[in-house]
Amino acid sequence: MNEIIRDLDTEMQKMKVIDTHEHLPPEEEIISTNADIFTRIYCQYSMTSVVSAGFGYDYDVLKNPEIPLEERWNMFKPYLWAIKDTGYARAAQIAARDLYDIEDINDHTYRLLSERIKEATSPGLYDRILKKKCNIEKILNQGTWVDNETGYSVPVCRDFMHLSYLNESWMRSIYEDLKEKHGGDFNRAKELVDFWLRETRRNGSVGVKFNAGLPTDVIEDAEAQSIFERFRNGKADEKEMSCFGIWIMHKVIESAPEHNLVVAIHCGLNWRCWADFVSLNPTSVVPLLIKYKNTVFDLYHGGIPWVREMAVIGNQYPNANLNLVWCHQISPYMTVQMLNEWIDLVPANKILGFGGDSGSSPEKTYGALALARENIARALVVRISRGEMTEERALDLCKAWFYDNPKRIYGC
Repeated sequence: MNEIIRDLDTEMQKMKVIDTHEHLPPEEEIISTNADIFTRIYCQYSMTSVVSAGFGYDYDVLKNPEIPLEERWNMFKPYLWAIKDTGYARAAQIAARDLYDIEDINDHTYRLLSERIKEATSPGLYDRILKKKCNIEKILNQGTWVDNETGYSVPVCRDFMHLSYLNESWMRSIYEDLKEKHGGDFNRAKELVDFWLRETRRNGSVGVKFNAGLPTDVIEDAEAQSIFERFRNGKADEKEMSCFGIWIMHKVIESAPEHNLVVAIHCGLNWRCWADFVSLNPTSVVPLLIKYKNTVFDLYHGGIPWVREMAVIGNQYPNANLNLVWCHQISPYMTVQMLNEWIDLVPANKILGFGGDSGSSPEKTYGALALARENIARALVVRISRGEMTEERALDLCKAWFYDNPKRIYGC
């Protein structure tokens, strides 16, 4: 069985990948900031585990180059034992091993690892890791990095995510900016939304992002127009602006197909401690799936921990696609198990296999992708060993999940 896993993994490494979700900044930003173990290896999600384990500081202190590396390591080391077997830390360790030839991160290697990271931090870093090592053909990015010249990094727009908290001053800044680009005022609220979406698409975005738990109680178009007019006259109150923001969010979801935009929705786990994740249950998206049947949805993160609910959603709603972004790091074991349940329930053309979801480290994207290949191989070998699937069929699924499905769904 291990031999089949290795064979599948080897073949997957040859496949082109469309990375469906990152938050990466421009390369210039990465190479101009401090490069060490805490900015590029144990960073972001690993730090969530450290805080959960009891780290009593703001974890940004570990990134502070003003503090000697040894001092930062000694602050971190007491928690390494506790987090070392988590999915987040496994992705970090894989990156250190494969990219910097450090088999184990410990008292004797942390300084050497930091030195090697610093040496490698030079122009071309993204090409060396993301293109050559990862074989990523295109990245759907939600960070500040947009590659309009080559189209390698394609944006997914987050501008509409939090409009349920819209207030007058926030809306005023949006409105004035859009009005200037439009070359004049908007007479109708829907006209403003349509122009905003055209601008979003013109800027290269292939999707718009929201959170699960989006309010489903939405005002009628006539009331939205009335609030819009009061806003223009400076007379809309705080409650009205919130209602107007929710109306905009729903209009964006409804109108997304007209602008060739996919609606991506964060479901399940949060990336940081102390945030409420219960409201992000993917079942809260069901009313949107039913109401906006023509809209294409991409539901993120496997819905972890609600992976079975997510499978049923994928089974029941033709407009719902299921995305494994981040799952491979959150819990490799849960991902392997849920994949076999998803194969039972969900058509194979609706699963997107990978997104690194990294905000600051191409190395972590590499580690996450290595985990993704391993997880998918381990899931599929169960079917192969039972005689339910051939290796050829398994590789067809891998190609669909890593490349064909995201390319077709996002049109990129």
